[in-house]
Amino acid sequence: MNRQSLHLFLISLCLALPGIAAAQLTGDELMQRVRFSLPTVPLLISGELQSRDRRGNIVQVNPIEMRLAWGDTVPHAEYSVLDRFGAVQERVRIEWPAYGQTQQRWWTGAPLEEQPLTDLSQLVEGLELSWSDLSLTFLWWEGARRVGSERVRGRATEIVEIPAPADAELAFDRVRLWIDPEVNLLMRADTLDRRGRMIRRIEVRSLRKIDEIWMIQNLDILSRDSRERITLRVRDVEEAG
Repeated sequence: MNRQSLHLFLISLCLALPGIAAAQLTGDELMQRVRFSLPTVPLLISGELQSRDRRGNIVQVNPIEMRLAWGDTVPHAEYSVLDRFGAVQERVRIEWPAYGQTQQRWWTGAPLEEQPLTDLSQLVEGLELSWSDLSLTFLWWEGARRVGSERVRGRATEIVEIPAPADAELAFDRVRLWIDPEVNLLMRADTLDRRGRMIRRIEVRSLRKIDEIWMIQNLDILSRDSRERITLRVRDVEEAG
């Protein structure tokens, strides 16, 4: 049994034991619960990215498609940002072969051509939004530690912090996450610089339950410097063929 399979086995054991409350779990165990609760069937999700200025005015709308295969032996996902005519402008494919590691490919241009992508901090063209923000890639990092608890949108959450992997070459130092242990979902995430200042905030606005699995319906990404707000709105979810 490899380390990733062992982690999944251990967290499934924790979930099966009713005596283990969230307050007794470590940061890594909370994150393992989140990963264990992700959908295991391949999904095709369609929606849109809405960009708003600091006054709340919509300045850009991009359709988006996400193909998620988090339950595969090697979890992976593909994100395509479209223009208003449905043509793909950019596409990124990310694989998580082991916790804390990623492999990524990036296509852009017309017609699409593969280009080098050194790290996931690169912004989606025209948006104050990185591929790391969009993919929530920090869910696969290790080294999480509990730093407190807080209510977010009326729900009790546990707060953990995770350092960015040393070889990830990201534009932030660590991420602080607010986890709802009742449904094992991320409710908020702040990417932080070395001084602990927020760079961007990702916040869940609403949830949706599909076949007994809770999923994010809408989320906001707020940039500290530009005050631009990106809203990801999920329109449709179906099992990918």
